Amino acid sequence: MKPRVVMLDLGAIPSPSGSGELLLADERSCRLVFVAMGEPWAQQVAMATFTGFSQVIFGYPNDEALPGHPLHDPGDDWEYGFYEVQGSPWPDRLAAQNRVTFPDHDASGSQRHFLVVCHEDLVEVLSDGVTVELFDEPFEEVATRALRLNMAGHTSPTAGS
Repeated sequence: MKPRVVMLDLGAIPSPSGSGELLLADERSCRLVFVAMGEPWAQQVAMATFTGFSQVIFGYPNDEALPGHPLHDPGDDWEYGFYEVQGSPWPDRLAAQNRVTFPDHDASGSQRHFLVVCHEDLVEVLSDGVTVELFDEPFEEVATRALRLNMAGHTSPTAGS
């Protein structure tokens, strides 16, 4: 089955203004902070949280090179926003890699492949799901919140150990 890219409505889409995005990812968490498009002069900051994530790709292609992306079909117009790649080979590829070391482990490759088209950047995430929250706070405060949420999953070493 050929993969199919489907737009999602998560309540916020990245602004075309080129305000930039911040990706925070570690072995447990993946969050994308971005300026969300809204009514003129009423932009908000949004944070997308990818739950149970396995892998992320961030950066290229930029806007002009999007038509060269392997999942982009001629005639598609990927607007800024969130998409899901249905029938993506990415989860099964990771499951096959895992079976090399753990042949009896049945990793079905059930995770979902998400695309986030931003101004001059593309984010691809393999995860269980995604949620988006909007904030009436400056970008720096939402970015700090995202960092704190990521760090909450880590334990700090005790003194003297």
